[in-house]
Amino acid sequence: KTYDHISVDYNSSDFCDTSNGNCTVVLKVNWQRPTLYSKILADNPTRKTRTDFSTAFTTSNGGNTIYSASGQDGKTTYYFAGSVTNNYVLFADKYWRIVRINEDNSVRLIYAGTSATDTAGYTDSYEVYNSSDMYSYFVGYKSNVSEQHGTSQNSYIKNHLDSWYTSNISTTYRSYVSKTAIYCNDRTVGNGTWSRNKDKFDYSGKTRLLNSSPTPTFSCSNANDRFTASATTGNAALTYPIATITADEVAYAGGYYNGTNTSYYIYQNAKSKYMWWWTMTPSWWTGDDGSANVLTVISNSSNTAGRLSTGIVSYSPVGTRPVLSLKSCVQWSSGSGTASSPYQVSLSTACSSAEN
Repeated sequence: KTYDHISVDYNSSDFCDTSNGNCTVVLKVNWQRPTLYSKILADNPTRKTRTDFSTAFTTSNGGNTIYSASGQDGKTTYYFAGSVTNNYVLFADKYWRIVRINEDNSVRLIYAGTSATDTAGYTDSYEVYNSSDMYSYFVGYKSNVSEQHGTSQNSYIKNHLDSWYTSNISTTYRSYVSKTAIYCNDRTVGNGTWSRNKDKFDYSGKTRLLNSSPTPTFSCSNANDRFTASATTGNAALTYPIATITADEVAYAGGYYNGTNTSYYIYQNAKSKYMWWWTMTPSWWTGDDGSANVLTVISNSSNTAGRLSTGIVSYSPVGTRPVLSLKSCVQWSSGSGTASSPYQVSLSTACSSAEN
């Protein structure tokens, strides 16, 4: 086998018999396991970029391809897209799919279920995104009354995910989940003027993704929309470092609003049980006496499966898929990332106490 991080320091006179030319070498190797993110990059040496998101992306990554893009603050992020067979992780006794390597080298995962072949990889019960849709601010993962970017009041989906986290991610594993990873609840306006309950307007997620030339982004422009469990990188408004996926991440993965896609990995573990599942990207306010909407992914539909859509925040039944990020210091222990051999990680004390 070939290992990185090996160095040899020797003096030939220590082990060579000059009378007959024979030499004996004993190597003492101190091998450190690679981090999960470096293992992912090593296993996917083909790096590509994409500029066209106007069609459903179905390309196979061939088990060796990962895509790069500019992320938060212009830093590079690497993401999986299309038909992927090597982005499985077994963590906390559950199966996950790798969405991307975040800008700080933490690894973002989306819940895939209790087995690698699970097609209903949601939390145990459906959940509305919020208790009401009668005001525009109800698109917030957390919100304030009459504030565009408020963070004081939990949404229903946040309460639901917090409860799922405490019940399903044991304390043994929680110290390896990144608190600095950003989950973007982009509440900036792309068309119109924000109001609590007046005229119609579109949030930026809708204007950049639900059109014929989508332009997804990994960057979250408003600091108060960067949900984190640490003040180092974001708003520190999360009690537990868990959220759900953004519609932009779905678009990068291969989703598209105007066509089906049953080939990309995001769809594979969530194609049954519910008709839709939530993202955390606001969509639009429909106007006076209207409703607040966020972007969703259609799952259980023969005509529109896998496409991005929009849904009223108080609508049910809609599925929820948890998303969390493993710290950059988390070390790979085994596996090649396939369904039969998912990546598994080493739980080291040093990483447990590190911030990321």
